[in-house]
Amino acid sequence: MNSYDKFIDEQKEYFENSLYQPNDALWEDSAWLRTGVGSSWLLSRGKSSISFNSINRAKGLSNINISEDYQQFCKAMLVYSYRQANGKVSPQKLVAELLVLKRWFYSLKEITYDTHPTKLSTEILNHAYYLLKNNSSATNLPDHVGTFKRLQDVVNKYGFTSKKLEFEVDLKYINKQNRTQKARTTKELLEDKNIDENKINVEKLISIQTFINIASLKNLCQSEGEKILLNSLFLSIITGFRSTETIMLKKDCLIERPILDPQTNEPISINGKVQSMLGIRYYGAKGAGKRIHWVEPSSITLVKSIIQNTLELTEQYRKHLIYLRQKNLKDFLPKGIDDISDDLIELDDLTDHLFISKKQTRGRGGQRDAILSTFKNAQVKPDKVSPDGTGELKFYSKETLNKFIVSIANYDAEEPINKKFEFEGKLVNIPYEDLLFIVQHGSTTLSRSLINKTNITALDNRVINNFLGTGNNKSVFEKYNLKDSDNQISKISSHIPRHNINTFLAIAEILDHLQAMLMGRVDIEQNKHYQHLSIKQISQNASLTSNSNQFRTSNELMAVSEEPMRSLK
Repeated sequence: MNSYDKFIDEQKEYFENSLYQPNDALWEDSAWLRTGVGSSWLLSRGKSSISFNSINRAKGLSNINISEDYQQFCKAMLVYSYRQANGKVSPQKLVAELLVLKRWFYSLKEITYDTHPTKLSTEILNHAYYLLKNNSSATNLPDHVGTFKRLQDVVNKYGFTSKKLEFEVDLKYINKQNRTQKARTTKELLEDKNIDENKINVEKLISIQTFINIASLKNLCQSEGEKILLNSLFLSIITGFRSTETIMLKKDCLIERPILDPQTNEPISINGKVQSMLGIRYYGAKGAGKRIHWVEPSSITLVKSIIQNTLELTEQYRKHLIYLRQKNLKDFLPKGIDDISDDLIELDDLTDHLFISKKQTRGRGGQRDAILSTFKNAQVKPDKVSPDGTGELKFYSKETLNKFIVSIANYDAEEPINKKFEFEGKLVNIPYEDLLFIVQHGSTTLSRSLINKTNITALDNRVINNFLGTGNNKSVFEKYNLKDSDNQISKISSHIPRHNINTFLAIAEILDHLQAMLMGRVDIEQNKHYQHLSIKQISQNASLTSNSNQFRTSNELMAVSEEPMRSLK
């Protein structure tokens, strides 16, 4: 009961403090979508019904009232689902979960007569599934099974039933992303039907030539912005991180742990050198939680060098951000401008303190023209103009320059130099200087001639995809004329490296649950969205390794991999 009460209290507190808005339904109300459409966190385009007090018109079930205790349980489960999805869940999905919870209640009452949620058991879930199976379309049944398992996992996580729930049905969970031609092709393959190999979609994999092109960028990229983005790409390829997970990495994300001898529990040494594991702490997307990714041993040196190089490239950016905080963000002028005693700053001085020209051959005159063009687009006018021989000198006040900086890169926001995002129902707020990947505004747009060195920003998906060629701007492959085998400019999206890693794991015959663990997934069935295998690769034993047993993960490593990130709490 303590565990159960804790679960209910946590969700009710979150509902009242973070979800409820005036005119919304209250926690105590028996229905949360009284108008059908909903409001605030339950806002929906279509009409849905979230009613807790009864079961009506459910196929195969009689109409009955639901006990108050069980209504509280249903409400808490829906709030938890909303939190776990970081708010990215529709009312329709919550309605589907509620219908399953109601079926559990019906079976609970029919079998035990005690309808308190702590009395749920595997027998109850099996009974509910039996009734559902006899009154549901075979097409929809896999989705219902997936919902059963997802809700069961929540109950087991909080452990308020007398025994762990172990509902298990041998059906593949096919959600809406699976209902594609590729998914049907895979399903037919698993059922040993004849398939045309040409139907396999390989567009989500990196070609060998593109891999070669990516490697060659190491020696081609010139600016700091290009190098930082390339480092983020390298890290994504090595780890399989989602782009959002890479973006949210902190500068102190690396941890090192000694490898212990299972017999003596002492660190293992080879030639006098203690052997260690390297981990990367990160915020797992899609409900995966705070996690540690343990780096494959042969990649440890490379991962360390990528992160060290990124820290070196961004060192001055961090110093600038720290300087801004030291003066309590009263303005965003850099130290170099603050150190000038005069209030008016001549145009030429801005090339040293506010801007960096990407084209070093432009000369002083060319740089002045580029700055004037930027100011014209931003509607920034000089505060003073003085004759100077055949030309004129333009001066800008510190206030004018600060207004220009604020107008760039959302610096007029409430906390302009912080990365804020929802994570597991809570707001995470990270200062930019604590993030690993930060850039100067304009340094990632390859067609721009000027970089705003005073505006430091975090990466985002739009910037990454533009850099890789799936956005609207000039890509790094286009800039350096790197083409694929079909003589087309290479391009990939930010998510493709993750597809590649999962495919490699599948070829190497890594078990599904280990693939999910390595890729930071909660649902192992998601693996199949990322495995782009040919018919031969699936139907024959992979030949990448002579002994697949070497891929077995020890209990010790699995235990370490799931260790919570205490230092990030």
